[in-house]
Amino acid sequence: MNERHPSEYDLHAYLDGQLDDERQRWVEAWLATQPERAAEVEAWRRDARRLRAVYANPQQWPHNPALDPAALRRRRHQRQRRHLATAAMLVMALGLGMTGGWQANDMMRPPSPPPMADAVQAYRLFADASPVGLEPETTPANGRDAHAEPAVDTRAHVEQLFHTHFSGGVMPPDLSAAGLRMVDVRLLATEQGPAAMVIYRDRAGRRMMMYIRPPGSGNRLLDPGKRLDGHLMAQYWSEGNYNYAVVSQPDDPNAAMLERMLRSS
Repeated sequence: MNERHPSEYDLHAYLDGQLDDERQRWVEAWLATQPERAAEVEAWRRDARRLRAVYANPQQWPHNPALDPAALRRRRHQRQRRHLATAAMLVMALGLGMTGGWQANDMMRPPSPPPMADAVQAYRLFADASPVGLEPETTPANGRDAHAEPAVDTRAHVEQLFHTHFSGGVMPPDLSAAGLRMVDVRLLATEQGPAAMVIYRDRAGRRMMMYIRPPGSGNRLLDPGKRLDGHLMAQYWSEGNYNYAVVSQPDDPNAAMLERMLRSS
């Protein structure tokens, strides 16, 4: 029959004096026959005595900087600052991502054309490029079809074109008394309807152009203004149901006169 041995629980209870007298004597008798285990139990007893002595006199403990209250508060504040910094970086990254997204959206969006850009383009295509007095060929403006009118000799022809296509629009003025002659008129096509350009030339050979067209998309009427576009100046405004522009060389003194006459009509 196997002899019953004390368990680890029995041995620790023996050291702590928690066994009754009978079991206390039984453990002592067993340890007397087991010198190695008896030495181990005795080492436990010494360790327990040292621990009780140390904790009974905390003023004798060696100084531990890690347990200093000020050091503990500093570590707590450092952890809080790290957490706040991490949160700030996340917010910043989110903000940069949103800003970058809006910027990318703006970069992908095509820029809006300047006011009456088609008027300046028409001037370059026809007034600059075509010899005056000849019947020009049909040429597209803004990538669309343009119907070329023959050289203008009578005001009746211009009046008929404007009455047909620009009811309620301002008629190009007769400036022959000021030395300016209508030398060309062209009917152009835009997405919103017909547009027209009338080219004047003075005795010095300078050319300026009156341009009329329906408002752009969204019925966009224009505040009066002017802008330079390369070697050309465009003066523009809206009146009634149409947008107007006078395009000329920047130093042409006749352009301001034509603009005033059109706006006072």
